Amino acid sequence: MALRKGFENSLLILAAYECDQLLGIIRAVGDGHTIVFIQDILVFPECQRKGIGSALLQVILDRYSHVRQIGLTTDNIPNSIAFYKSMGFREISEIGCCGFMRI
Repeated sequence: MALRKGFENSLLILAAYECDQLLGIIRAVGDGHTIVFIQDILVFPECQRKGIGSALLQVILDRYSHVRQIGLTTDNIPNSIAFYKSMGFREISEIGCCGFMRI
């Protein structure tokens, strides 16, 4: 139920398909004016490194280019870090900030 409500209340959800096969999704939350948070970006492992994640993320970046803060949280693994840096993201510590999370 919580996952369904989360999706229903998302700012934007996009999916990439080839024919009827789902390749990946991206989900953004926020107000769309002062902050957008990339909540989910998921591409099936066999579909990764084919530009699908980049294309999905670029749609969000283009659609919300007027928004000052576009953020995300990801796994601390080299491939993820390299991907987001290649898309123009910087680690929070690089911009003089720190992040907190309560789980």
